Amino acid sequence: MKDFYIRILVVLLGLAQPIVILIVCGVDFHSISASWFTCLQPLFIFTNALTSYYFYNTNNWRLSGILLLLLTAFSVESYLVLHNIFAISFFVSCFYSIFMLRKFRFYIIFYVIAVIIGILKGLFWGEFAGVYVLSLYHVHVLLYYNSLLEKKTNKLGIK
Repeated sequence: MKDFYIRILVVLLGLAQPIVILIVCGVDFHSISASWFTCLQPLFIFTNALTSYYFYNTNNWRLSGILLLLLTAFSVESYLVLHNIFAISFFVSCFYSIFMLRKFRFYIIFYVIAVIIGILKGLFWGEFAGVYVLSLYHVHVLLYYNSLLEKKTNKLGIK
């Protein structure tokens, strides 16, 4: 049960990060990774590190976790091309993970909409939408499996 709450907190931090960036940096901000150049650099690193760990320890999300950690380790400041390769690979791997899991696959539609938002409104807004879709997907999965676990526990009479 403790793991459930830790995972929920990581997802909530992921949901908060783009909002904090928006509040601190304004609506014309280029990308979430550009927060590297601001006072929000520790938030960027901390959020991505926790999310990487969460993904790495989630079935079928290990590659996404590794790619997120790599895009964080290779900053936009010093390794722009490599960072962008890892960032694109991360978002593609997330799409693949949602598709392969079959559970709640309808989130793919929202993920594609996030890509369209990125094309039409800019990278930050596409990333913002993509992070929200991924976060909501993971909350949904966490709540679903937690309810299954509670049903199983209640059925067995375990407290």
